[in-house]
Amino acid sequence: MNNCVLLEEQLIKKSQQKRRTSPSNFKMRFFVLTKSKLAYFEHRHGKKRTLKGSIELSRIKCVEIVKSDITIPCNYKYPFQVLHDNYLLYVFAPDRESRQRWVFTLKEETRNNNNLVPKYHPNFWIDGRWRCCAQTEKLAAGCIEYDPTKDATVRFIPPCRKH
Repeated sequence: MNNCVLLEEQLIKKSQQKRRTSPSNFKMRFFVLTKSKLAYFEHRHGKKRTLKGSIELSRIKCVEIVKSDITIPCNYKYPFQVLHDNYLLYVFAPDRESRQRWVFTLKEETRNNNNLVPKYHPNFWIDGRWRCCAQTEKLAAGCIEYDPTKDATVRFIPPCRKH
């Protein structure tokens, strides 16, 4: 049952910049959400998908839509964020409906996690500060209350397929 595919789609992810020298870039990735993890793959035509990263759902602390006034520097203009461990993954969907499906489904699958944050940052971390509250510590507590049940009423029940 943990290999059940809930969602899969081509999305864009922003580099997580886990190292100080990591460049800020955007990559097209094929995302697969199962009951146990969120994985993303590099996909080149005619070649087998290469796993580039995965996050155990139990390690997710927050999933939320990013609300920002900045120009989105990639073709997909509908961002959402996945906070896990001490990292932030920004994902960009091609349209509002796609973003809603991903956020709703991820929230539904993680809403009972023991490690959820009480607050989150609704805007981007850019140029060494949070655009929402101007805090300069990347791991600073959020500035808005996080409610994992808000907007998580799944109107769309994804079909379960074996991965």
